[in-house]
Amino acid sequence: MAEESAEGKPVRDLVVTVPSDATLRQRQAIVAAGEIAGCRVLSLVHETSAFAVQRAVDVTPDKGVSEVYLFYNAGSRKTEVSLVRFESRIAGMVAGKLAPVLTVLGSAVDYALGGHFLDILIAENRLKAFQEKYPRLASGVEKDPRALRKLLTQAQKTKAILSSNKVAPFIVESLFQDQDFQSTINRAEFEKISEGIFSRLTAPVEKALKDANLTMKDVNHVEVVGGAWRVPKVQEMLSEYFKKEGSSELPLGQHLNGEEAAAMGGALMAANFSSSFRVKKIFFSDITAHEYAVQVTALDGSWEKNLTTLYPVGTPLGGKKKLSFSLEEDFMVKLFEDGVLMSEYSVTGLKELLDGKWKEYNMTGPPKITASVPLEMSGIIEVKQPLVTIEELYWVNVTKEKPNKTANATSNKTANSTDDAKGDEAKAQGDEAKAEGDEAEGEESKEAETATENTTENATEDDAEPEVTWKQKKKKHEKKLTVTRMDYNPKPLTEARIKELKKKMEDQAEKEAEVGALAGLKNGLEAAIYGSRDKLEKDEIIKVSTEPQREEVTKLCNELEEQDWTGLKKTDYENQLKTLQDLLGPLEERALEYEERADLPDTVKEALDAVKQMQAHIAKNMSWVNSSKTEAAEKKTDELKEWWSKKTKQQKELLLSEAPAYTKVDVLEKLSKLKKEWQKIMKLKKPKEVKPKKGKASNATSADDSAKAEEPAVPGTVEEVEKELAELREKKIAAVENEDFDAAHVLKQREQALMKQLAKLKEDGEAVEKPDSSEKPEL
Repeated sequence: MAEESAEGKPVRDLVVTVPSDATLRQRQAIVAAGEIAGCRVLSLVHETSAFAVQRAVDVTPDKGVSEVYLFYNAGSRKTEVSLVRFESRIAGMVAGKLAPVLTVLGSAVDYALGGHFLDILIAENRLKAFQEKYPRLASGVEKDPRALRKLLTQAQKTKAILSSNKVAPFIVESLFQDQDFQSTINRAEFEKISEGIFSRLTAPVEKALKDANLTMKDVNHVEVVGGAWRVPKVQEMLSEYFKKEGSSELPLGQHLNGEEAAAMGGALMAANFSSSFRVKKIFFSDITAHEYAVQVTALDGSWEKNLTTLYPVGTPLGGKKKLSFSLEEDFMVKLFEDGVLMSEYSVTGLKELLDGKWKEYNMTGPPKITASVPLEMSGIIEVKQPLVTIEELYWVNVTKEKPNKTANATSNKTANSTDDAKGDEAKAQGDEAKAEGDEAEGEESKEAETATENTTENATEDDAEPEVTWKQKKKKHEKKLTVTRMDYNPKPLTEARIKELKKKMEDQAEKEAEVGALAGLKNGLEAAIYGSRDKLEKDEIIKVSTEPQREEVTKLCNELEEQDWTGLKKTDYENQLKTLQDLLGPLEERALEYEERADLPDTVKEALDAVKQMQAHIAKNMSWVNSSKTEAAEKKTDELKEWWSKKTKQQKELLLSEAPAYTKVDVLEKLSKLKKEWQKIMKLKKPKEVKPKKGKASNATSADDSAKAEEPAVPGTVEEVEKELAELREKKIAAVENEDFDAAHVLKQREQALMKQLAKLKEDGEAVEKPDSSEKPEL
């Protein structure tokens, strides 16, 4: 269900809401159920506390303001009341930004107060009315579960109507032995039969106030959630109580959606646990509704220590406490919930250490035992990490250097000197002491020389030797002990049992998936059988198939339909479906090709005409294109025309019931390749002419002079110029075809020079042949 609401995305992390008084075993069962389902339960959240967290999204008190909210959760089968203090504190990087701080002060739950119990009262009342109206059916109707369920279902509808109307009908068709029942019930009658339930409305409020050590005068706001509070009498009685007991009139706040507020609050807490989501920061602290105590005893029960209460009722969740005591033998820790023994934790390994590895240690005292007993935010408590610590006392050799007597005597001798002299003397004494120390190190095996001065006459070799003493030290040794848990009824699931059930769940999911896939294949095969029969009756299939081909498909359909479907496996369905598709598939393909072949000749003609136009354009306007490329494209065009002509001829000779000589896909693919070949040629750009760079006049003159010096001389006669022009033009065409544009440019410049020379020669020749008539001939 959760994965469906998450649009198919896997849900692996959960926050589950539980009643505030849920026991240790109930909490352990929910966490185990989450693990079996393949999920990780991040935390368990008290249901009404989750309402408070959701309310904190819209409420953040001002700095220094403290307000108490009373949440009245009137559900179907229970009513829960929680008192929560709302405060604020600075949080985040923004200066002055406040975050709400929620502290649960007290909670109370009544499992005999809820909307379901009102439904039962209405159903019982109407049952008596039916028995009075139909006495002959009175004894049988109260023993019929189906009739009682009908009464309860109609009671829920009637209660909802009475919430807005003063009179409501109560109609049940065929209640018992085909006997219909119709009656009415008014609001006053409903409130009268529900007096016992209504009298309990304020009891959870009083208990929660007592646990929190508060009164109604300390409450600032009231929020009602759930479904039962919509009953008018519930609202009336609660309003009167809060008005009477409170310091001022407290309206029943209806800011929360009872259908989703708990889930939203739990999701907000889960987001606060994670660093992947950025949501409004809310500081939240909940409390335990149970008392947890421990007792240390011997494994055989020969002795026991006093019972110690670690977490009294009202202790904030998330606490971490440690047991600390001294023992010299293995022991047991008993865990109690409200005075009831829940589990025994046997701690072993201490006796083995003391009799073995640590036996020879000189211990300063008995071993010190510590064990962690955290109360998690989920309300689960467990004894963890038992640790033993001892202190070992041992002796070590310490070498201590003796003071030098010569240095002491010299310093005594100069004690009355002036300050300056003291400095010099001290320096001299240091040097002297250093020299004597060096001499002592170099001649340890020799006797000391006799000193001439009185200050050093008693100095001997022993004075310079170090003094060896014994010093006492301590060393700590720590070792983890082995802990084994034994639970009392009701026992939680063990790790091995959880793994077993998880594997069973996974196997069941796989089987369900296989059954679903098998049902899908079966439905697919049945649909293929009926669809095949319908297709065989279509005109397009009849045109492209023979009677025996259609009879073969029909026969296979009848065999598949009449077979025994029980016991068929996935591979059986897949093989049968493939066999049917192999028979019917070719008929469908031929029918499809028959329809699409009609327009194919026109498509081929249009494509070839387009190719012809591209070919003509290239020949006329794109002289720079290499002829080798156009020849290759023309060859492919001819090959396609030949293939098309051959295939159309073959197709005319084939029957419609035979496999076609070609398919539309093949033809379109070949046309596409040919079109791309010609388009590639059409995209060839004309090469740009290289123009000489313009420089300064001197540079241009020198460049022209050098160019003229390098250029060969032009012929002097018209015949030679025309001959060279013809050869040069052929060379230029060849250079362009080979895409050697530099050579083509040089040849073009030579051609221009020759054209100028030819024009000049022709002008000179005309001038010689036609002399000026104004000149007189010589005599």
